[in-house]
Amino acid sequence: MFTRGYSVEYFVEGGRSRTGRMLPPRPGMLAMTVRSFLRDHRKPIVFVPVYIGYEKVMEGRSYLGELRGKKKEKESVFGLAKTARKLTDSFGRVALNFGDAIPLADVLDSVNNSWRQEAFDSEYRPPWLADAVDELSQRVANNINASVAVNPIGMTATVLLGTERMAMDEGQLIRLLDKYADLLRALPYADTVTLPEGSGRDWVAYCENMGLITRQPQKLGDIIALEGANAILMTYYRNNIQHLFALPALIVSLFENKSSLRRDKILFLTGIAYPYLQSELFIRFAQDEVESVINQWIDVLIDQGLLIPLDEERLGRPEEGTEAMLRARILSRFIIQTLERYHITLGVLRKYGSGKLTATELEEQSTLLAERMSILFGLNAPEFFDKTLFRNFIANMQKTGVLTTDEEGRLCYGDGLDEVAEDARLVLSVEKQQAIQQVTMLDA
Repeated sequence: MFTRGYSVEYFVEGGRSRTGRMLPPRPGMLAMTVRSFLRDHRKPIVFVPVYIGYEKVMEGRSYLGELRGKKKEKESVFGLAKTARKLTDSFGRVALNFGDAIPLADVLDSVNNSWRQEAFDSEYRPPWLADAVDELSQRVANNINASVAVNPIGMTATVLLGTERMAMDEGQLIRLLDKYADLLRALPYADTVTLPEGSGRDWVAYCENMGLITRQPQKLGDIIALEGANAILMTYYRNNIQHLFALPALIVSLFENKSSLRRDKILFLTGIAYPYLQSELFIRFAQDEVESVINQWIDVLIDQGLLIPLDEERLGRPEEGTEAMLRARILSRFIIQTLERYHITLGVLRKYGSGKLTATELEEQSTLLAERMSILFGLNAPEFFDKTLFRNFIANMQKTGVLTTDEEGRLCYGDGLDEVAEDARLVLSVEKQQAIQQVTMLDA
C-alpha cells in the first residue's frame, strides 16, 4: 500500500489512554512502515500527526474505574443499550488539529545517514532499526502533543484541581483562568497549539452548562467547586494539557520550600528533572535546547509577577497573602503530584538499598506506597498510583544511567540518585515527606 502511494491511518498508542495523557507509542506499525520504506523508498513517506481532542468523553468514568483496578467491561447488547441512552447527553465539541509533518527519510538520516547505500529484503532487520523506530515514535508523539487543542473544560479542571479543596470564589477563578491563559500566550508551546475562544467568565459558564462543576450561591460571591465523581473525572481533562504548563510549573514548584534560589540553581534542578518529565508527558523540547526554554520561562514568570528578582543572580517567590503568590502556588500544583511520585520511588530505593530490588519489585512497592499516600492525603487522581507511570520513571533512570542492573537483574545506584532526589525534596510538603519517611524508614 505504501509503495503504491496510498494514505494509511493508524493510532500509534495502540489503545485508549485511561489517564488523558499521551501513551508511549507501540512500535509495531511504525516498525512495519519503516521496513517497508527501507525496501522501497522511491515514494517518500511523511507522517502527519493528528490530535483529536474531546471536551467530554463518554467512557470517562469507566476509564477511571479501570485505573482503580476495575476490569474492563466486555461489549454486550445490554451495554450497547446503556450507551444509546447516553446519546441524549451533551458531550461538547471535538477539535481536530494537525501537527508538523515528519518526513521518514529525515528521521533515518538522523539515525544512520548511510541507510540509502544498504540493501534490504523482507527478512533483514538492520541493527539500528530499533533506534530509528524509537526516534520516530518520540517525534510522532511529541508532535501530536504539540498540536493539542486547549478547551474551557481542560483549563477549568487544571485550575480547580490545583486548589486545596477544589473550590474557589467565582471571581477569583475567572481571574486565574485569564492569567493562566495569558501565560500560555506569553510563550507559546508551539504554533500548532490552539487556545479556546472567549475569557475565563465564558469558560466557567460553559463548564457549568456541561454539568461538570457546581455553583454554591453565597452572599459574598458564588463558590465554584468540583464535587463527587466529577472531581476525579476532571483529572482526565487536566491531563490533556498538563505538558503545556509543565516547565513553568516545575520552575515555580522549586520555591515551595525555598524563599529564594539562584538562577543557575534553578537551571540545574530543572535540567535534572526534565528528562523524566519529557518522557512521561512527551514534551517537544530536545535536551540541548531546554536550558534556553527554561531561561525564557523564567523571564516570563518575572514579567507576570510569579518570580521576584532579588539581585542580579537570585530570584524569590511573591509575598505571602498576595494574589501573585496564590497564582504561583496553584501553578506549582499543576506538576507537584508527578514529582511526588518520583520521590516515592526514590524513597523505596533508599529503604532497600543498592542491589536489593529488581525493576518489577521497585514498581510494585512504589505503587503500594503511592496508593497509601493517595488515601492519606485524599489525592483525587487515580493515575497517581498507576503502575505504568512508575515503570516509565524506573526505565528512564536506567536510560540516563542513574540506575544500573547487576547480573541478577537487581537495580544498583550511586551518587547520581541524590541529584534526582533534590528536586523532589524541594517541592514536597513536610507532611508528605514524613509520610514517605515513616513507611520507608528514611532519615529526615
